[in-house]
Amino acid sequence: MTSAGRESVSVRTEIAATPDAVWAAVSDVTRMGEWSPECTGAAWRGSPAAPVLGARFQGRNRKGGIRWSTVCRVVEAEPGRAFAWDVSFGLIPVARWGFRLTWSDTDGGMTIVEQFWQDRRDRVSTWTTETLLRTGGRAEWNRRNMTVTLAALKRSLEANSTAGEQDR
Repeated sequence: MTSAGRESVSVRTEIAATPDAVWAAVSDVTRMGEWSPECTGAAWRGSPAAPVLGARFQGRNRKGGIRWSTVCRVVEAEPGRAFAWDVSFGLIPVARWGFRLTWSDTDGGMTIVEQFWQDRRDRVSTWTTETLLRTGGRAEWNRRNMTVTLAALKRSLEANSTAGEQDR
């Protein structure tokens, strides 16, 4: 495996929304399908069914005609600051994903960073995934999808923020 296959990827954007609104969106795994080009949705599994340490959820994904699901475990849940989870496909560890949130005192918005890091796939899993899904290097594929995801999240949150201001 090349070192690029293990590359940590992060994408950043600024969102004109409150920390509570951004946290509520990124930690509600059931909504991720609204923004992501690959994740079609998720559902909490068992109890607790909430964004807290140790909670589990099943992610559903799609690329073209290929569909698959993963099991995820929340490993970081700090309201207004961070939400992260470990992903596995069956017994195969895949990666860690997450969001980092930083409040900007100067403009009253949020900096949000989506991260894919700690690629945990073995060589066979990496080759199989990239061949079946035809993604090429997964790091660059994830970077493109994360950019799309954050742009869609930004549009959604800023539209809701603007609508809330107009209602006042």
